[in-house]
Parts: sequence; C-alpha cells; structure tokens
Amino acid sequence: MQVKAFLITIFVLGIFSKVGAQHHLATEHNSDSTETKETFGKVLNTGDFEFHLRSYFMHTNNSHNLLDYSAWGTGAGLGYFSPRWNGLGIGFSGFFVFRHFENNLKEKDPQTGMGNRYEKSLFDVHHPENSKDMDRLEEFYVSYDSKKFSAWFGRHHFESPLLNAADNRLRPNLFSGFSSTYTATSGLKFSGAWFSHLISRGSLEWLKVEESLGFYGTGRNPLGGEETYRHHIKSKGIGVLGVEFSNEKFQVQSWNYLAEGIFATNFTEVTGFVGSSTSKKWIYGAQGFVQRAQGNGGSQDPIKAYTLPEEETHGLGLKSGLQWGQSELAFNFLYISDKGRYLFPREWGREKFFVSMQRERFEGMGGVRAIGISYDKTFIQDKLKVSLGSSYVQTPGLEDLKLNKYGLPNYFHFIGLVDYRFDGIFQGLELQLLVAHKDEDSEKKFLLNT
Repeated sequence: MQVKAFLITIFVLGIFSKVGAQHHLATEHNSDSTETKETFGKVLNTGDFEFHLRSYFMHTNNSHNLLDYSAWGTGAGLGYFSPRWNGLGIGFSGFFVFRHFENNLKEKDPQTGMGNRYEKSLFDVHHPENSKDMDRLEEFYVSYDSKKFSAWFGRHHFESPLLNAADNRLRPNLFSGFSSTYTATSGLKFSGAWFSHLISRGSLEWLKVEESLGFYGTGRNPLGGEETYRHHIKSKGIGVLGVEFSNEKFQVQSWNYLAEGIFATNFTEVTGFVGSSTSKKWIYGAQGFVQRAQGNGGSQDPIKAYTLPEEETHGLGLKSGLQWGQSELAFNFLYISDKGRYLFPREWGREKFFVSMQRERFEGMGGVRAIGISYDKTFIQDKLKVSLGSSYVQTPGLEDLKLNKYGLPNYFHFIGLVDYRFDGIFQGLELQLLVAHKDEDSEKKFLLNT
C-alpha cells in the first residue's frame, strides 16, 4: 500500500466574540439586592451572546497518481449563555455551514478503492452529498456552579485526554448527558460523566452512543470478514471518572473510560519540570494506558463487534525536553503492545499522546513503536505561535488484520503550524496555516526495537 500525502490546511478566518463575562461561567448575579429581589426571568434578560465564525480550506496532494482532494467551507454560529442565578445557568447554541468548494470528496480512488479521509469531515460525513441543509443544534443545557462544585445536564462540551472536542475542523464533538467536577482545597480535582448521545465533528446529527461508531471508516475486520461493526453495536452509553492533582511543578491525572458493553480503558499521565520557573527548565512526562474488552465487544456476533472478545492491550508514552524563554523542545516516544489493538472511536475524540501530531491517529493499531521531536515557540507577546514536528511510526505488518486495523505501513510524518491571534480592535480574530507531510517507509530503512 502506497502512503504519501501532502496536506495543506488553512484556517482562513476564525472570529470568536462575545458580550459579557467568560463563556459558560458567567459571574454570579446577585439574587438578593438590597433594593429588589431579582427573579429568574429578569436574570435571563442580562445573559451573554456569543458569535463564532470560521472559514476552513483543506487540500490533500497524494502521490503515485492517486486522487487529490480539496474542500473549502465556512460556518457561523450564535449562542446564548445566562448569568448565574443562585448558581444555576442555562445555555444553548447553534451553527450552520456553507460549502463553497469541493474536489473529489465523493469519489473513491480507482487504484485503492478508498475514499477521502480528511476533507469530508468539514461537512456532513453521514450524508456526503448534502450541500444545502447543513445546520445543527449544539449546546442546550442547564448547569450549576459553586466555588468547588459544578454540574452540567444536557448537551455540552467535555474535555479529557481521550474523550474530547477534537476541535480541528469547522465544528467540534459535543456530548449529551451529565458531567460534574469537584475541586478540593488540596489541589485534587474529581470529574465524572455519563453520556448517552453525541454529535461528532463533521456531523449534523445527534446520535445514540451505539449508533455513533463507524462513520469515519471501520477499517479492516480483524477476523477477515467483509462485515463491519457499523450499525451493529449495542451500548447504553459512555461513563467517565477522572482524578487530577497539580502543584507548581508537578501534575498527575488518571481517567477511566467505560464504553458500556464494548471496552474499558484507563489512561494515566504524569508531567512536570525541574528548574527555575523563570529560566531554563527540564520538562518530563510519562503516560500509560490499559484497555480491555467488555462484555461481547458490542455485538453477540464477533465479526460485528467493535472489539474482539477478551481483546486487551496496553501502552506507554514518554516525554523529555527543555523549556527556555518562549521556546520548548521535546523528544517523545510511544509504545503499544502487540497483544491487541488500541481502540477508541475516532468519532469520540482524539488521543493526546505525547508523540501525537496533527493529521495523525494511533487508534486501531497494536505493536506500535513511534518516536518524535517537537519544537514550539511564541513571538510578539504570545500572539504568534510556530510549531514544528517530526516523527517516525513503526506499525505492525500490513497484512496483520488483528493489529493493523487501517492497513498502515511504517511512515514518516512532518508538520509545520503557524498561528496568529490578533488583539486590539481585531481581538478574537485568528489566522492559522498547517502543512503536514506523510511518507511511507517502504524500504523499512528505519526500524525501532525494544
């Protein structure tokens, strides 16, 4: 399989503006004024409105006479977020997308039989032919917030190392259900959530958790059959429990994810630095995960399950580097056991491994060794950020169906990112340029062994 792609992503225009206090956490409104006692209805009249505009152009230039792809879309959204009334607040928002231009998005490559991978998620992955009615209701929630405790009911954002917004297209992932956090004075923070529905980036439909899997491609069946797990999974939802601790030089977090009836995953990360907080610092980090299939992997028929019965795996990530001034240089490593595949639906978020870079996923693979180097620097009072990254990924054999879900060979990966955020009268405007290059190591000149 030939893999060589050159991607250009231009975040042409991003505008984020709001009137009032911080998004989703408006300041407490005094409900017991000495002159008058505010009612909930009066408080709602003083809420904040948020406007968001994003324009995005992407182009993929494939080698070996494979099809090239391009797309350009613009989206705009409006939201309302009330101030707090006795800790209570409500919010809702919507977004719509315009499809300006596309090239080959609905075509499959005649040589590989594969369809577009990147650009299609700018629009509607469920209905690629849809170019007119592209709007979606996003947030719609009731929340409570106090000094130490907060809770959210309904459709809202959620962020964690594996289940997250993955906000690198026109719209992010959002989740429907319940989430809460409790922050103790000791520096501990506890998080819990249960979600029954979600809407993925590149999607316009809120779906049950069990129906959300498989819209970004199901890859190859590990048992060699032609059937896939799409539309065949049974699950009641996603449960999350997280514990975080941080101080001035040390942070640790541990997250447990339960996809009911499908899999359970624990992800733990430790990061910190040694040295002065105002000069050069040595930074370090370690990550580890353990994953096991739950129940029947989502289906009583193994050939239609997301995970194989009793499938399990584990992985380790390491990071070491140096920070000085506005710069950071880091060396990263990832190992995934060859006992099984690391699986976490791409529709639910993007894994935040140290070695991860834009336009790259490790989901669906076991027996992985990856090394990478990254450099980040900010200029002009943190308004301009430049990021460079390079990695080499050693995958299991192309024909290994049980460890290589998407049939990826060993490859090199390079990215360059320039991000500028305006201030003054243009505060809220952001311009971004991302260039990524992937090249197959067809001769396997570079091998990693542990």
